[in-house]
Amino acid sequence: MKRRRVGSRCGGFTLVEMLVVLVLVALISGILLSALGQTVDLRQRLAAYLEGSEAPTLVAGWFRDSVQGLLADGGSDRFSGGPRSLAGLSVAPIAGPPGVPTPIRWDLTFDPASGRTELRYTASGRAPLLIASWPGDSGGFQYCGSGLACADGWPPAPDSAATGPSGAELPAVIRLDAWRGSQAWPILAAPRGARQAPPNLP
Repeated sequence: MKRRRVGSRCGGFTLVEMLVVLVLVALISGILLSALGQTVDLRQRLAAYLEGSEAPTLVAGWFRDSVQGLLADGGSDRFSGGPRSLAGLSVAPIAGPPGVPTPIRWDLTFDPASGRTELRYTASGRAPLLIASWPGDSGGFQYCGSGLACADGWPPAPDSAATGPSGAELPAVIRLDAWRGSQAWPILAAPRGARQAPPNLP
């Protein structure tokens, strides 16, 4: 009796199956690359807007928050301000636990090496933070009393119109004259607490 040989098929892909797989991979790759290209293009278009608007909004928010949290303190952390710096006690520090009175300081310094003015923030016991910078030696602080007459320093001179009632320790409004690109950019902030330190109790 003759045995019939049963033909066995090799376990592999045919040419047609390979071509179908390659076509599917090419289609999926094309869709993914197209989506990635659109995402990159969108990010490039929005980059200028984000760099131009988000950072200044954060800077203004940080400055306003820290100034709004200023406390009148008759002790060693009494508020003082000059044309290029201010220091005081704030319950709204940028870095640190909110609600805890923290000595803070804002400084404007000109760096001759880079030709830029730098806005720096320092909280007690922490390294200074570079918050913003702009070209040129420009910018400063102004301190306004209750009548909104402003001076370059606080406390103002006794004959200054900015003097508040009974020599208030905190100004009514603090103005930061910063620059955004080539445009002047004033930021106003007002302390929310009492402008005069409470009397010492026996």
